[in-house]
Amino acid sequence: MLISELSQKTGVSKDTLRFYEKTGLLNSNNKRGENNYRNYDDEAVSRLEFIKHGKSLGFTLSEIKKAMDEWDILSPEDKAQLTRTKIAEMDEKIVQLQEFRCHLALKLKRLESER
Repeated sequence: MLISELSQKTGVSKDTLRFYEKTGLLNSNNKRGENNYRNYDDEAVSRLEFIKHGKSLGFTLSEIKKAMDEWDILSPEDKAQLTRTKIAEMDEKIVQLQEFRCHLALKLKRLESER
């Protein structure tokens, strides 16, 4: 797909896509056609979604790039294990957030009853 299609599909501007390619976040091994246009595959979409999620969670671009670079050299078995570990960590974080939410909701209820 062309850069304009990738931009439209992911909501990432063309300038940002070029920047990501220049900095190595988006693989520059995407072949250019005879017309010198960049051509991207579905892996580019996947990488951009990862970047967007990472940024929304507060990771810097350099942290995201490091994680993506490390991911690229892992074996499929190591990728599966890492994914299982991250899911378990996220599940634990969800439990902690739910517990804290309950605590805050009780606090709010007490505050509102004091009015």
